Amino acid sequence: MLTINSSNNNYIEYNINENIAQINLNRPEKLNALNYPLLLEIVAILEKLHKNKDVRVLIIQGKNGNFSSGDDLINLGPDGVRFKPLADGSKLPHHKVMRLIRELPKPVIAKIEGYCLGAGFELALACDFRLAADNIRIGDHRVKRAQCVMSGASWFLPRLIGFARATEIILTGKQLGAKEALEIGLVNKVYPVAEFEERSKEFALELSKLPTKCLGYNKSMLNYSQYNELFPSLINEFKLYCKNIATFDFGEGMKSFQEKRQPLFKGK
Repeated sequence: MLTINSSNNNYIEYNINENIAQINLNRPEKLNALNYPLLLEIVAILEKLHKNKDVRVLIIQGKNGNFSSGDDLINLGPDGVRFKPLADGSKLPHHKVMRLIRELPKPVIAKIEGYCLGAGFELALACDFRLAADNIRIGDHRVKRAQCVMSGASWFLPRLIGFARATEIILTGKQLGAKEALEIGLVNKVYPVAEFEERSKEFALELSKLPTKCLGYNKSMLNYSQYNELFPSLINEFKLYCKNIATFDFGEGMKSFQEKRQPLFKGK
């Protein structure tokens, strides 16, 4: 069993338990509002996870019952006023976080309790799965303070719930409860608060037992299909399918089928 706890961060907690990594946004006194150093800490962890072959699932959550209330409007950046562009050309640190999540070749779960608003909402949208407690308030309130979306909501949201519903949320500042969020497909699962920790852990454990490389290839195919036509997407699918054939888990899948038993995938 692999267990790692990192104490080198000021604004997040990070640990790996067996094959599941977890990032906890750790500014509970600010409802886990995002600021520049917090986002840079997430970037550093995501870059490490891209190279870590043992981790099979990543969970992102907030401390003390809230996911994130959005950007910290009082202390946004390193100078307390604004964000600085990053060396890779990202205009905002948020942008690099979103890109790294989408490019991570393993599933990412947003584990949402309480408030999930603004830039915190966009962080959840970038993840592959959104698991929600039944006490959530989720949406984008920024327009009510004359602030535009800036970290992917205009791209992610129409693809998840359709253009009309996305327009309503972004242009009116609407916040949704758990029931409506589930009905429109904004979240994947809703659990009672009392059961949320246990049920979300079960979901993550089941994901961690699946063939991780195969999941990563499928995730890459889905990303590619968002901005390509059918025929290029078919070519891309076949290319990644051929790569998947070379994995241990592909062989185990075929062997277990022939032997009429459950597969034991290694994520390799």
